[in-house]
Formats: sequence, C-alpha cells, structure tokens
Amino acid sequence: MSAKVPEVIELEPQFKPRVWGGRRLAERFGLATDEPIGEAWMVFDENRVASGPYAGRVLAEVLPELGEAFLGRAVVERYGPRLPLMVKFLDTADWLSVQVHPDDAYARAHEAQTGWLGKAEAWVVLEAEPGAQVIYGVKRPVTREELRAAAQDGTILKLLNFVPVQQGDVIYVPPGTIHALGPGLLVYEVSQRSDLTYRLYDYGRGRELHLDRALDVARLEPPTAEMCRMQAGPLLETPWFKLYAAGRHLQAPERSLLAVVPPSIPCRGLVLGAGQQHHVDAPVQLVAHI
Repeated sequence: MSAKVPEVIELEPQFKPRVWGGRRLAERFGLATDEPIGEAWMVFDENRVASGPYAGRVLAEVLPELGEAFLGRAVVERYGPRLPLMVKFLDTADWLSVQVHPDDAYARAHEAQTGWLGKAEAWVVLEAEPGAQVIYGVKRPVTREELRAAAQDGTILKLLNFVPVQQGDVIYVPPGTIHALGPGLLVYEVSQRSDLTYRLYDYGRGRELHLDRALDVARLEPPTAEMCRMQAGPLLETPWFKLYAAGRHLQAPERSLLAVVPPSIPCRGLVLGAGQQHHVDAPVQLVAHI
C-alpha cells in the first residue's frame, strides 16, 4: 500500500435544510442562511476531508486507498472498504414525520439500488426544552390494516407511544420501530450508514408517504424502550454499533475505526483509524464503532 495511513481524519460537516429544522445548528456553526437547518452530518463517507494530505477529497474516495490498515479488519470483513456508520446532529423546531427504518435484509431486497444499509440508530439528547417528547413505537398491539387506516385518516397518533425526554437521555431505536423526534430538541444521532426512511404520517405537510414499505417493516407490538442516561463509559451495545462517552484520550480497537464527535457545537467529526490513539481538546466525546 503506497498511501501513508493517517492516525485520524477530520471531516467537514454537511448541512441539511429540513421543514422541521430549527435555528440552533445554523447559528452555532455560523452559517449565513435563513433556511431551517435540521441536520448536520458530522461523520459520513460522502463528507469532505477537512485537513491533512487528503483535504478536499471525499472520504469514500480515500478509504479504499487506506484499506484495512485504517478501517480495521472487522469493518472490511463485514462491509468492505467503506465507513459503515454515520453521525448527525438534529435540531427540531417541529415534529419529524412519523417514520420507520428497514433492517439490512429488507434494504438488500428492496433498496439495493440506493446503496444504503438498513438503519438502526441511537439518540443522545443534548438539549431539551420543557415538555419535549419523542414517539417510540405503538402503545398497544395493532394490525397492519389498523395501522394503514389510521395513517390514512390521520388518527395514527392515537396508536403511538409518546415518551417525555430530557437532556442526557440515550435512546436506542432498532429497525422497525415507529418513531419521531418532537420539537425543542437538539440530538446526537448515530446510525448505520443509511438514510432510508419510510414515512407513515407527516402532519399534512405534503411530503411523500411510503405506507406499503413502512407497513412491511414496522413492528406491530409495543417495543421495550431501550434507554439509559448519559455518563462516562459504555452507553449502548447493539448488533450494528457500540456507543460510549470518552474523555480527551481516545484509543481505537485493533479491528475497527472510531467515529468521534464531541457533544458540543461547533465542532468537527473525526474518524480515528483502527488501533490508533489520539488526544482531543474537547473534554467529552461521543464515540461509535462496530
């Protein structure tokens, strides 16, 4: 391999306007826009490298050159020379659509042309206004036909489980869980490398719904909420990623890179190579790896 393997790669964020977005991301990142920026994609393989010898290049172009020496054997064996995770900040001034994400098997069978994986995700609530809530699954068992009818006639909210949230809550959202973030939240989200979203209900905002596919993948039984509180050390371990809170000194496993984002804005996302160590300025980091 001719490319010198870097210790860490710093990424430029991508900013996404959303109908439900707020002003916090735009203001804190110093963006000159009046659009409601709902998402900042901090770690994603279509982001550009911010500094170093690969500056200006898209990460997805760089990773095959670096290969297993940077990505780690566990990543390459499971996913090939690509980054299998993505990390975002979300700023909500309104409800997101009631939505659901598929698992890997469904994504491979029905969405292969997109290149996306299924989507398991986790949220860390960084800020929450009083009374903030999320939707997390159905509140009682429902049938596919009942869910379809409720989505079509606008009564679906009566079937859903509304959960109060506060700063420091950590919530795992497996594929198939009907969910939505409510207004007044600033959230860190880590997920599989996927943006596959099937909308069941969108509050009359006129965006496309995806009822057939949403009903294919939605869990029709109430989920067991997988929640914990933000603290130093391990937070979640799922089949697709592990999430923990670290301090200034980072150590990547020998077999997997780390996706690193401080829970403070402004900041940049980092990808720390497999087996590498790195010291960062921010006192707290949210760290994900497979």
